[in-house]
Amino acid sequence: MPRPAVATRERILRAAFTRFAGYGFRRTSMEDIAEVAGVSRAALYLQFRNKEAIFLALAEELHGQSLTDVEAALAGAATLPERLRAAVEAKSLRFVEIAYGSPHGSELLDESNRLCGNLAATAEQRFRTLLARVFRRAAAAGEIDLAAASLTPAAAAELFARSVPGLKGPGETVETYRTRVAALVHVFAAGLEPRMAPTKARARS
Repeated sequence: MPRPAVATRERILRAAFTRFAGYGFRRTSMEDIAEVAGVSRAALYLQFRNKEAIFLALAEELHGQSLTDVEAALAGAATLPERLRAAVEAKSLRFVEIAYGSPHGSELLDESNRLCGNLAATAEQRFRTLLARVFRRAAAAGEIDLAAASLTPAAAAELFARSVPGLKGPGETVETYRTRVAALVHVFAAGLEPRMAPTKARARS
């Protein structure tokens, strides 16, 4: 059984997520969050000093869970393109749903940039580290040929990771985002496939 303080924290974060998505950050007060969470203002302030701290804690939880899901996706037994696609969706899909599924998505993105810049940068670096590990193992197994593309595992990871944010855009939906992810992964993985050496017969011709 969770300790009461832990249960209260989780309830507060769930309530804050609901309130931020439905009303935006600026129109949400600590009193609103306490009411939705079903806790007293005193209990709320024992856990968090202000709504910025709640927003940051919520972002930490979302980033942490997404990276856990990324690691699980990349460790699976599927093909490399399938693992890459699952990893990108694990990292980004929840944030796409929040940003483009809420009428206050733009405001929430602005607040995330203001309050959670370091957190996002740390999560991005962890994502690249996990990708580099997968590309290194795939190259060692002969699944891809990084040398032919003049890439190291770290460079391939950086190139791929830098491509992902460009998939988002105005009017985004989860369906269009997933379609773009699939296209990016297909093109990227195809470009790293080992090239067959020409046969003697083909060389003579």
